[in-house]
Amino acid sequence: MRTRLIRPCIQSLLTWLAPACLAALLVGCEDEPGGVAESVSGYNHMSGDGWHIGGFSVNGASGPNLQPRTGGEGFHCCILIPERWMPGMKAKVAWWYDVKAGDSRIPPPPQEAEVEIPDYNAMGPGTVAVHFYPEHRVKLVVSNYIIEYARYPMSAEDKLPWRTDSSFARN
Repeated sequence: MRTRLIRPCIQSLLTWLAPACLAALLVGCEDEPGGVAESVSGYNHMSGDGWHIGGFSVNGASGPNLQPRTGGEGFHCCILIPERWMPGMKAKVAWWYDVKAGDSRIPPPPQEAEVEIPDYNAMGPGTVAVHFYPEHRVKLVVSNYIIEYARYPMSAEDKLPWRTDSSFARN
């Protein structure tokens, strides 16, 4: 008897709640006045025995966790950035390290850095990607291109271990 009363209540609740949640998710990444909502992603450039990035944030917007030599696959919504880049723009990047299962090393303490945001006016706003390197170094890129693309705004040396894909180079 009790199940018969609860089931219709749950179905009724879901009928109203599901569309409301979907609407909230869709509104969450809309452009705001004075800015553009973009995804956050990252790349871990450290060697296979390097540190995992347990998680990170850019100005409070979270990014995915990253195993060594991985990245560009997970995108988190959203960070608000100006439609036009301006000189002196910086972002606060915070991150913490982790290890894979069975690794007995103790990760370094959480890190934080204020990083320059490079000029993105030529390409327009795009995904905010944080690049993690050994010795707690980070770089930030704003781009509509993936790292293998010739127009990705980063030197070949800074891209390693990723390389420009020649099939993208023609575009």
